[in-house]
Amino acid sequence: MVHGPSDLAIDDVITMVRRAGGRITAARRAVITALIDGSREHLTAEDLADRVQARHPDVHLSTVYRTLEALEALGVATHVHLGHGPSTYHLASDPHHHAVCKTCGAVVHLPADLLDGVADRMRAEVGFEMAAPHFSLPGRCASCVSGDR
Repeated sequence: MVHGPSDLAIDDVITMVRRAGGRITAARRAVITALIDGSREHLTAEDLADRVQARHPDVHLSTVYRTLEALEALGVATHVHLGHGPSTYHLASDPHHHAVCKTCGAVVHLPADLLDGVADRMRAEVGFEMAAPHFSLPGRCASCVSGDR
């Protein structure tokens, strides 16, 4: 069953981690909680660490990075590059692409299947497997186009 981020409870994600063979520590639980709580935002590892440390000051930034790396390896979390800044993280159970406005910085969520035809064509024509969820598409949002900023 595929869930959207707002539908997931901490216990659901913990079950996913355990099924994938991962351990649950207090730090991992705190990072998972921060990921779920911030599921409508684009949070960097530093943003997540700030949220985790507000409740668990003994959890270091390096622990957050290691936990995110482990959650990615387990297929529970994923990261995306939204332009030139640091990677942002979200739960893998909410697959989608991103478009980033070069004028105002707005981030638009795009359907997961939007680039399927492009990925199929790249695979068929040049044998290239695209990792589209890890990057964003630059352009201009509707507000900036209509306002001609």
